[in-house]
Amino acid sequence: MIKVHHLSKQFGEQEVLKDINLTVEEGEVVCIIGPSGSGKSTFLRCINQLETPSGGTVRYNGENLVNNSYDIRKFREEVGMVFQKFNLFPLKTVLENVTLAPVLTKKGSKAEARITGMELLDRVGLAEKADEYPCTLSGGQQQRVAIARALAMHPKALLFDEPTSALDPELVGDVLEVMKSLAKDGMTMIVVTHEMGFARDVADRIIFMADGYIVEEGRPEEIFMAPREDRTRTFLSRVLPAAG
Repeated sequence: MIKVHHLSKQFGEQEVLKDINLTVEEGEVVCIIGPSGSGKSTFLRCINQLETPSGGTVRYNGENLVNNSYDIRKFREEVGMVFQKFNLFPLKTVLENVTLAPVLTKKGSKAEARITGMELLDRVGLAEKADEYPCTLSGGQQQRVAIARALAMHPKALLFDEPTSALDPELVGDVLEVMKSLAKDGMTMIVVTHEMGFARDVADRIIFMADGYIVEEGRPEEIFMAPREDRTRTFLSRVLPAAG
């Protein structure tokens, strides 16, 4: 579904991504782990063209997104993104946040969007908050609204950029449960995360990044139980005790 080939990204003299190659199949859950500053979030932003790659290609169902003639809006309608900071519209209600994009971009009726929006809010456990504003919600609740908003576009895949990193620890579990249910339903997902337990339990494949490279990739049991690379072992020895 998504194929990244020889991707690179520079900011001035700084090379943030170096020759990244990755293929994600339909229905696959890929978790990207690694130290801060390794290029994980930049990689995700290059996939959906929030950052323009310096080199290489990103293909979605065979089409090169880096090609100037490609309408990136088509990709973003089919591949949703959930950010660290929720990015909800503060002056719109929870339900309005969820229904806005389908009405504007897919020209659906407001009535249909409202029905779908309420179903999605119920799925993430927030139907009773439909008429409230984001400022009245906890961080975890706002992130679940952001997930419902992404799902309202009926995406074929979702990109998650450290969706729990801005949350207080006690709020993380509810967001991860929603993500686990999506994985169970077969949603294609690329997840940048520091939640090692989630990655171990849910991912089909783990990508370990450091210093702008993919250092190692494999099934969760391979990466967590028998990593091949010293850099991977060093990272995991530091984070796994904290992950419990």
